[in-house]
Amino acid sequence: MKILAIYGSPKKQGITATIVDTILDSVDETHQVEKIYLYDREFHDCIGCSDADTIHREKFCTFDDWFREEIIPSINAADVLIISSPVYMGQITGKLKTMFDRWHTYITPEYSIRILPGKKYIAVTASGAPEDVYKYVSDYLTGWLSDFFKMGKIAALHVGGMVDSNSLKPDNPVLQQAKEIGEGI
Repeated sequence: MKILAIYGSPKKQGITATIVDTILDSVDETHQVEKIYLYDREFHDCIGCSDADTIHREKFCTFDDWFREEIIPSINAADVLIISSPVYMGQITGKLKTMFDRWHTYITPEYSIRILPGKKYIAVTASGAPEDVYKYVSDYLTGWLSDFFKMGKIAALHVGGMVDSNSLKPDNPVLQQAKEIGEGI
């Protein structure tokens, strides 16, 4: 099984990265794991190209950039996607949003979804506010991934009260949940 972890945070040792790494540390060693840190890469914003049907079917995107050449093949090959983001200004990070805008390539002119249906996902979000304040960000990701892109949810983890990188203590229940999720993949 191929697992692709997409880190939507600029902090490689941050809260969401720690949760995702706990999941990945717990998966069966026979699974193939790939990690992508969005903040390590530059890629174009989606421009809603007018010839999307031809371009998307032939080469996935009009831009010849890292996104088209590396992340699209990784997404297409993955069985499970782990998508993580801290909450910035009440939403996922801008870099992760830009990545999702580029997922326009998976939408056909008839508004059906290609390639993604049947893949599984895990959504991970964290915020400094109390847990219930920004849980809707986790719900937002779940709505897009499950309802619109027709992917199957393994889990959605959201943790609040994470005001800095030292807030996630080893005894936090979300880390135990992460470990159990990893073991279940």
